[in-house]
Amino acid sequence: MLDAERFLSEIEPFNLLSEKQRRAIAHNLLVECYKKGEVIFKEGSKPLEFLYILRSGSVLLEREGEPVEYLHEGECFGYVSLMSKNPPTSTAKAVEDSVVFLLNRKIFSSLMGEHEGFREYFTQKLARRLVASKKQHTSTVEKHMEVLLEDLNLRPPLTLDGSKTVEEAIREMVAKDSTYVLVRLQEGLGILTERDVLKRVLAKGLKPEEVKLKDVATFPVVSIESNKTLYEAMVLMARHGIRKILVLKNSTPIGLLEDRDIIAYESKNAVLLIKEIDKAKTVQELRYLYGLVREQVLDLVFHGTDPEKLGEYISEINDRFMKRAVYIALNRLGEEPLVPFSIMVLGSEGRKEQSLKTDQDNALIYQDYPLLDFEPRAYFERFSKVYIEVLLQIGFPPCPGNVMISNPFWRRSAGEWERVVSEWIEKPKPENILNVAIFFDFRNVFGDQTLVQRLWQHVKNSIEKNPGFIPFLAVDAVRFKPPLGFFRDFVVERSGEHKGEIDIKKGGIFPITQGVRALALEKGISQQNTFERIEELSKNGVLTPEYAKDLKEAYRFLLGIRFKFQAQKIKEGKEPDNYINPDQLSKAEKGTLKDVFRIIKEFQEFLYERYNLRYFE
Repeated sequence: MLDAERFLSEIEPFNLLSEKQRRAIAHNLLVECYKKGEVIFKEGSKPLEFLYILRSGSVLLEREGEPVEYLHEGECFGYVSLMSKNPPTSTAKAVEDSVVFLLNRKIFSSLMGEHEGFREYFTQKLARRLVASKKQHTSTVEKHMEVLLEDLNLRPPLTLDGSKTVEEAIREMVAKDSTYVLVRLQEGLGILTERDVLKRVLAKGLKPEEVKLKDVATFPVVSIESNKTLYEAMVLMARHGIRKILVLKNSTPIGLLEDRDIIAYESKNAVLLIKEIDKAKTVQELRYLYGLVREQVLDLVFHGTDPEKLGEYISEINDRFMKRAVYIALNRLGEEPLVPFSIMVLGSEGRKEQSLKTDQDNALIYQDYPLLDFEPRAYFERFSKVYIEVLLQIGFPPCPGNVMISNPFWRRSAGEWERVVSEWIEKPKPENILNVAIFFDFRNVFGDQTLVQRLWQHVKNSIEKNPGFIPFLAVDAVRFKPPLGFFRDFVVERSGEHKGEIDIKKGGIFPITQGVRALALEKGISQQNTFERIEELSKNGVLTPEYAKDLKEAYRFLLGIRFKFQAQKIKEGKEPDNYINPDQLSKAEKGTLKDVFRIIKEFQEFLYERYNLRYFE
């Protein structure tokens, strides 16, 4: 049951349990396979005897014949009946061929009683389901009834003449990133979708360059006037069993409402957005959702969302994309690993302090078991190339420094990672300190958490044996001074692309993150987030409560200013970066920024004295 052990280590809430507990559970699981359309259990039947864990495929929960929830691999169901000891309140049906793990009720009850995190997970899921059940038939429908189609941001329709070929339509659809083309016919407008191209042309062996649009387009197109509501459009789409509907204004086409536009409207709801990411099955779906996230985050920035919470939210969403990318990569590869592994995120993603300037900083660790028919090193080399390719296709930019698992330097067995980490700490030469600065905010984003926990423990043990390492790390925090002159004026770039601007990361954010990390590692603090590290340093007496508060607020202000300028640059069609123009700040913001730089200067002086950094100059 090695696959079951690994699988449990990657999904909630089983990843909260110990390795020993997961192994025991894996050996007690039953495995059932359900064909597409097969009923797993029925609403109102006798109370369930098992917790169902979806290993692969998808399952639909229905209540009184109406869809309640779609479930995908890694999700649990049947817990409502187990917890209440009542008959199931819904019918579970396999949407496609599915494999399900079954966990006995007695084992489930034992875990609920013994493990607080496990119990809290299912208690919260039950509470959310009850709340959702109460709201399901009111607030969502009412909200859709209030939205007019003309108020939605629909893209202008792509239209071609029926005499054009399918090949010409495909080129236009790719160029315009469209999933359809409207076709002008003698009798009116028709439509050709991506699915039509596959079914009516390619699947029949026809040549796209020879087939005319008029011969394969669907006619007529279902349409609705723009003064109707989103709810009315959804009802019409459901009635006709279609995913797209033409929107008219005074009988003139102004756009096409697609199911993904409805997702876009609902994406203001983070829970729904996360749900859509978690069940996405293709790179195309994830790429589209990735674009929605970017738009949503910009809205949050312009509405003044707390930068600490915003950075955490961006990181959480990115985590979801990265987790989903694993499943897609495994499907592409066509083989699963036979050993536990973990994908780790580093840097700002590791600290859950992401900005709008994201790239990939990731690493991989795996357990190198001696198996006869499986070579972990060769497998993870293949997997890593596919995984990074998937992330790039979703929209994650590559790391300029090549800190990605496709680079073998950042892909090692557990033993190799422990040896290299020991070398970095024992021999703090410049290249090793650079690697530490990149790596030492690592956290698990997918896979076996115990591998990451053991590596963190190894880091702590190695630092305890080599306390002289910390000052070398602290040097990074004092290397760049806050860009504030003697007369409290800003020191800006004097030439080049960023003339008149300040690098807010180098002169402000970097000194705080690096200095706080050095202090946290010295004290054996496990938290990666800078705000949490500062709080722990205050509790440990390293920083006074008053100074810890000042340092957190200084850091919060810097993150907020960076978000503000990055969002503005994106809005202007520019690439976000870490530069700000102080001339574009209000008088109050300028004053606060100068105070923040003063706090950072004091923090650097504190580090300078604490670690006697004069000897490292």
